[in-house]
Amino acid sequence: MPTLRVAACQIDPQLGEVEANLDRIGRAVAEAAAAGAVLVVLPEAAVTGYAFGSLEEARPVARRAGVVAHEVLAGMAEVHRMTVICGTLEALGDEVFNAALVATPNGERYTYRKMHLPYLGVDRFTTPGPDAPSVIEVNGLRIGVLICYDLRFPEAARMCALDGADLIALPTNWPVGVDFHPGIFAPSRAAENHCYLLAADRVGTERGTTFIGRSVLIDYDGKQLAVASDTREELLVGEIDPEAARRTHVSRRPGEHEWDTMADRRPGLYRRLLGPALDREHAASANLFSGDVD
Repeated sequence: MPTLRVAACQIDPQLGEVEANLDRIGRAVAEAAAAGAVLVVLPEAAVTGYAFGSLEEARPVARRAGVVAHEVLAGMAEVHRMTVICGTLEALGDEVFNAALVATPNGERYTYRKMHLPYLGVDRFTTPGPDAPSVIEVNGLRIGVLICYDLRFPEAARMCALDGADLIALPTNWPVGVDFHPGIFAPSRAAENHCYLLAADRVGTERGTTFIGRSVLIDYDGKQLAVASDTREELLVGEIDPEAARRTHVSRRPGEHEWDTMADRRPGLYRRLLGPALDREHAASANLFSGDVD
């Protein structure tokens, strides 16, 4: 497989302005297509905005987005012959999910719902996604999808890698104070899973929360291939080599220094990961989402 060009669109969505945000997304996707990208990732909640103050405020915006967003994104994917991954809010009944919509040039549509939720913005009121992430294969490229805070949990990225992800796409809203996300977590998740990571962050300020930009493309060795600014809307573009990401056996000095973070795993010793933490602040079961407990 030849190298592929991928892109992250770092934009400044406006709270509650679904139609205006989709227009801005459309211009960004067209710019990515003109740059030759086959995959474009946009920020978390790019369709809806993020800093809602209540579930009651967020729900009608999520419902409005649900009527139009996937259809519009699918149109962009078809016209530009590229895969589009974009964050939005999704209303199902009375619940709201923080979601990433995926539209492929082949007409396929997928939704990933954020499974780890911080106490910030609309995530204070959304429902955790009920399903583990899955890997989508589009024209030979295997893509895993996570959202923002999911990056703090090594298990989430590892699931994508175990299902063969060449690249993890991360729509995100990194606020001021989490510089370690692009600086530490993104390279770590990429290197430990021997896959690329493409994060699309937003810029601007929404109801007192300022976002840090720094959309980034990381390679399978944890090296930064491209990074965007802190404050500007811009297009980040880079090249990836899916076949290189699949060669998980690394040989620095044959016979002396080699490793394989997939083959060298010890899953039989990992059962402890499925139980509650010995939390020093809360009861032992307080850190398990009730929907995950049998």
